[in-house]
Amino acid sequence: MGLFYNYENSGAGVAKNAPKKKPFFRFWEQFFLKFWKILFVNIIFFAFSGLLLALIGLILWTELNNNYFLLLAAPMLILFGPATAASMQVMRKFVLEKPIFLFDEFKKAYRDNFRQALPVGIFDVLFTAVFAYGVVFYTQMLSEAPSAENYILMIITTAIAVYVFLAHFYIYLEIVSLTLPIGKIVKNALLLTIMGIKVNIINFAVSLLFLAAIILFFPYSTLFLAFIPFGWLMFLYAFNCYPVIQKYIINPFYESRGERNPELPEEEEKEERIFTDRGGSEPEIRQKRQAKGFGRIIK
Repeated sequence: MGLFYNYENSGAGVAKNAPKKKPFFRFWEQFFLKFWKILFVNIIFFAFSGLLLALIGLILWTELNNNYFLLLAAPMLILFGPATAASMQVMRKFVLEKPIFLFDEFKKAYRDNFRQALPVGIFDVLFTAVFAYGVVFYTQMLSEAPSAENYILMIITTAIAVYVFLAHFYIYLEIVSLTLPIGKIVKNALLLTIMGIKVNIINFAVSLLFLAAIILFFPYSTLFLAFIPFGWLMFLYAFNCYPVIQKYIINPFYESRGERNPELPEEEEKEERIFTDRGGSEPEIRQKRQAKGFGRIIK
């Protein structure tokens, strides 16, 4: 760009209180700005959550038809919850645009939130396994004996699973950002699932697309699991859901104490100031083109 840009010109600058971009554009701007860091978070989450071992066990099971390989997923019971909480803390800092040392932040969040994230992770792994078994069981039952009762049971099971999944958009974010007992965190998450229904629908739809792509292109899709989908989805969840947590939980807490949430962007000062930031309002400075002189024609 240096070949074509005239450094003697000056643009209008950056306005301090410029209007914020629409969420859609801000999301993609932040995503591409943090792309390589999000990719790195995906890698360390994949390694520290036990998903890598679980994936290896799943592939060996499908190839060799030996159930013992599924035992490789056992470490997920302990590792999944803390790794998810640590990853969501990093994504939360990305959304707040806070400078961090990524791996140090991950390790600190992993350690600090281990106690609360552990039971949530155990529940997640067991619930997912039971739901997957239930889908296979009900599908087989409906193929052998289709009935209204079986369809109703399948619908109820799916609805419960979807609601629990939506609540998890908030549970891990609450764990890393609030000092509340796990019972109150879960209660808040169940309520926020309804209050933030708009962003929850977006999150759920994108998650289904990713899941469908992974299943459709399995086992080739496993080559990409370590690099992008989990980091991308967690960044999406943090971007969409943390503002909901701020709106309904964090901001009211500070307001009740007559304070302002320090995570929010700084407001423009109301009092008279000696100096004013005019970034974005001053006219552009451009070098004037030199006037051409006169000359004679050489004969």
